[in-house]
Amino acid sequence: MALCERNNDELCALFIDLDGFKAVNDTLGHAAGDQLLREVSQRIAKACRTSDICSRLGGDEFAVALIHSSLEQSRVFATRLVELISQPYFLDGHRAEVSASIGVSHFPGTATDVDTLLRKADQAMYGAKAAGKRRVRTAI
Repeated sequence: MALCERNNDELCALFIDLDGFKAVNDTLGHAAGDQLLREVSQRIAKACRTSDICSRLGGDEFAVALIHSSLEQSRVFATRLVELISQPYFLDGHRAEVSASIGVSHFPGTATDVDTLLRKADQAMYGAKAAGKRRVRTAI
């Protein structure tokens, strides 16, 4: 973030939570749930640029830091991620479907420090879930 500030650059944080993961875990078992998380991680990583930072935070939550990305570019990317994550998975011969709710926050617009950037993205993600899931919401 300090580098972005020095270079007068933008940074966006995406907070991603899977919709329907618990149902997959409950019906197909924890091994299938673990496989699903690995496949979601791979889809996210393949969609990201080499300059982006992708991370699994724990459970079914992920984060992506988009460096050199405007708020609008990040919203477009997040919408593509929702579609990519929502495509079917085949786990040990069983078809499984999950979707994603994504919150987006922006530096310098939404936050001026990392903790606030992530907190705002997390809050926006909960707004996406409350609005019906499989959505992208921007932090205010």
